[in-house]
Amino acid sequence: MKRFIAILSLLFLPLSDAWAWGQEGHSIVAEVAQHRISAATLDKIGKLLAAESGSNAVSLASIASWADDYKFEPAGKDTSGWHFVNIPDDQPSYNQARDCSKPCLVSAIEKTKQTLANCSATPDSRRLALKMLVHLVGDIHQPLHTTDRTDVYTSKDDRGGNDVPVTFFGKTSNLHEVWDTGIIMRTVYAWGSYVTRLETSWFPGRDLSSLTGGSTADWANEAHQLAHDVAYDAPDDGILGVKYFTKASPVVDRQLAVAGVRLARILDQAMASCS
Repeated sequence: MKRFIAILSLLFLPLSDAWAWGQEGHSIVAEVAQHRISAATLDKIGKLLAAESGSNAVSLASIASWADDYKFEPAGKDTSGWHFVNIPDDQPSYNQARDCSKPCLVSAIEKTKQTLANCSATPDSRRLALKMLVHLVGDIHQPLHTTDRTDVYTSKDDRGGNDVPVTFFGKTSNLHEVWDTGIIMRTVYAWGSYVTRLETSWFPGRDLSSLTGGSTADWANEAHQLAHDVAYDAPDDGILGVKYFTKASPVVDRQLAVAGVRLARILDQAMASCS
């Protein structure tokens, strides 16, 4: 019943509030991160989650989409704006005063990082911060969750591509949905197989140290530029096929992989000082 209410609620929310990536994408990011966090961090996460799960066994993928359901619950209603940051497409970079005057994705990641790293915080608040953080780091790497484009003629914004109708290999969709799930599912149907693909074909030979740096705002700027250069580089007729997919899929690979690496770094850092 809760799940039905959550889905129904989507019809009455701004579409820029819609799910980022999708369960598959968030699971991919979480699993990539779990492959890279330290054993000590994994043990601490297991202890933190045990009060809910009843087990110290950890599957970050299993909690990766929790925040999308939580925002429909009474306790989480104020977190819906945490899932995106609307940097105008015609602006080169994030501006806190302009783009995050209310809580946004950038500030939410910083807030949850601080809570998770605060050893004096209650276990409940740290557990919530952990589950949020696993999700939000994925969100900030989905390019269309870091941008907003305004129509010069109507002055209406497209809500991160949600109001851009397209067909993707013949299926009616919108640009945001294509980036949430369409490209991922077109590449590899099962998210576990997608992780295997990244681990065997994308990561080998990469200098991971060069990928983990930067601030949360830097990551937003990076994704925002990709939205401008790639996601929005769609034909005027909205018909997306092989040409668009060929350009977009390496970006999706990169963003999912990098999000996992960065999430692992954040979790290791945040959990380091707490038992």
